[in-house]
Amino acid sequence: MSLKRDEKGQVGIGTLIVFIAMVLVAAIAAAVLINTAGLLQQRAQTTGKEATSQTSTGLTVMSVNGTVDGTNDTVTDIGMVVKLRAGSEDVDLSKAVIVYTDKDTHAELTYGTTANHSAFAVVSEQDDDSSFPVMNSKEDVFMIKLNLADIRAGSDSATGDHGLAEGKEATIKIIPETGATTTYTITVPDSVNGLTQVDLT
Repeated sequence: MSLKRDEKGQVGIGTLIVFIAMVLVAAIAAAVLINTAGLLQQRAQTTGKEATSQTSTGLTVMSVNGTVDGTNDTVTDIGMVVKLRAGSEDVDLSKAVIVYTDKDTHAELTYGTTANHSAFAVVSEQDDDSSFPVMNSKEDVFMIKLNLADIRAGSDSATGDHGLAEGKEATIKIIPETGATTTYTITVPDSVNGLTQVDLT
């Protein structure tokens, strides 16, 4: 009587090994995909948050007032009243840069205690939590002061007439350390004769 080998068990084990290998490969691939998707989602959230902060953070110019030199009928100093934009994060004006440009002059100004040819000054008009010079609340109201006569002359306490003349305009850019640039254009009225202050809003 002859006996035959039963090979069915070996075939079944081979199939099981292949199946287990496929499952392991699929599991590893799924883990890699899940991990990659998580990293991409985290990066997307971070990028979105930074982009929102950059676009929403900044200042709104509420009004601009100019001081008139009655002798020469020019605007020698201006004060810009500013507030935070809706949804803005804190803005530290001591770290801001202001760029002044008119037909004849271009100057970059940094924060200082006195407004002159190279610096702008800031005055707190409303600051409930004494955060000055940091604007950290929508209730904060500060005034940025620029000495146009010194800026246009390129020196402190300029002698002679260096103010912005009647009908002339200038562009002022307020660039915070983080956030969007605020650009504002002022135009001196065609006549300031007899005025000591003029609204440039």
